[in-house]
Amino acid sequence: MMLEQLNQYSQNFAFPFQKPSTKSSAYKFEWIEDLKTLQEAQRFRAVQFSQQFGIQFESGLDQDLYDFGCEHAVLRDKWSNEIIAYTRLKLFQGHELDQSYSHQEFKIAEELSHLDNIVEIGRTCVHPRYRSGKALSILWMNLLPKVIAEMRAKYLIGCVSIRMQGNETRAYYTHQHIKALPQQSICNIQPQRSFEPPYPQYSFQQDERIPKLFDVYLNMQAQLSTQAFYDEAFNCLDYFVYLEAGQLTKNFILQKKSELSLENA
Repeated sequence: MMLEQLNQYSQNFAFPFQKPSTKSSAYKFEWIEDLKTLQEAQRFRAVQFSQQFGIQFESGLDQDLYDFGCEHAVLRDKWSNEIIAYTRLKLFQGHELDQSYSHQEFKIAEELSHLDNIVEIGRTCVHPRYRSGKALSILWMNLLPKVIAEMRAKYLIGCVSIRMQGNETRAYYTHQHIKALPQQSICNIQPQRSFEPPYPQYSFQQDERIPKLFDVYLNMQAQLSTQAFYDEAFNCLDYFVYLEAGQLTKNFILQKKSELSLENA
């Protein structure tokens, strides 16, 4: 029933279907289907991660072994055609999770091995001008038909990050915020090595806000690990993200019902 409703709403979905609304006309979604576009996306990733985490990529491309076998998606500015957001997806069964990116950092192979149809979402990044949350939400909504209808995902997993360099205060308060989340918003997945950010010497009010991406995941009813993994290469803290696909679909359907009600009011 839920899948039928999703298909029903997708007929009027603003992107990437045939009738774009004015609300989403500034964006264009696409799945990557060739090496040239993949390298464009890898270059975009490298620029975003260089700016965000202060690391350099010798080739100018952010590439890793996990790119193979993934579905890659981008959101573009419709007028300039530049990539403004990116993510990648890969389907796993529970017994295959030791091959996932998340397994490098979190003890998921033992905890989630009994599950099936798990989609790992990774390398998500958004251009600084579009980090209000709207672009990321549009990107996510476009993933739903493939994730739910084609991949038949039951669960979604991944990692969400906050940089440390020059951002120690916000990292500390984000960590404290996550530790204080209600039970329904946390999961018991443990990192391979735990890291506790130190108490900052000074702080400003704006440092106490969690990053927008964390908010987006929590608003989708995702669960976060309360313990962080310190990624030395990126000098950031990573938290594990776990979400039941049915909850994501339910949230989308409720959102579309709300929008239709407002339009008909």
